[in-house]
Amino acid sequence: MALHGKILAIIAARGGSKGLPHKNILDCAGKPLIAWTIDAARKSKFIDTVLVSTDSHKIADVALEHGAWVPFLRPSELAEDESSIVDVIKDLLQRMRLLNYNFDYLLLLQPTSPLRTSVHIDQAIEKYFSAKTSELDTLVSVKRVNSKMLWVLGEAADSGYVFNHYGLDLSGDSRRQSLPGCFMPNGAIYLAKADGFEGFYGGQTRSYVMDEISSMDIDYQDDLDRVVAYIEKQDE
Repeated sequence: MALHGKILAIIAARGGSKGLPHKNILDCAGKPLIAWTIDAARKSKFIDTVLVSTDSHKIADVALEHGAWVPFLRPSELAEDESSIVDVIKDLLQRMRLLNYNFDYLLLLQPTSPLRTSVHIDQAIEKYFSAKTSELDTLVSVKRVNSKMLWVLGEAADSGYVFNHYGLDLSGDSRRQSLPGCFMPNGAIYLAKADGFEGFYGGQTRSYVMDEISSMDIDYQDDLDRVVAYIEKQDE
């Protein structure tokens, strides 16, 4: 498959984390958590450059040690809890253009998805380019969730009667087997055109489905413990 432009992989890793302090550089089965994502991106057949966006000198040093590029530190105003990743990427792309670096596509990889591999990355990229029909197309990775969520009911404040939040006709065939597939983003992979970037979600967003294990995301110590236990079991 022939690609049509250069791909920049962005690994966004700010220094602050309330759920698990310094989680991006904590040890995860023998190497810093962020290193798993850097290694996966560097092994990709299609990625041209692997860049880490961070406000932390410590994270920058670890990223450089593992072969990523850190051309500058992220501004502190874009490293707050409420900072938008879209704003972070727009700022980054603008700074890159000022340095005369231009890329056609950007691939966002969160460092808290250590079980997402280069195989997943390449499959997602291949699906994007084989399926896209316009420059507005984007792609996000997802995992399956139980379709029974479509049965969720609410209660009308005025009448007290229940209603189906998703518009499902419960008077008809509401068997589990008849429900449409349901997915939710797993945060592992996002892909979009760099020029005119406004985000990853829109009317032309495609999905790349990953399994439950590969979708594991680290927010708390329990998450990290489960991932480490899984990796160590695979190495036995």
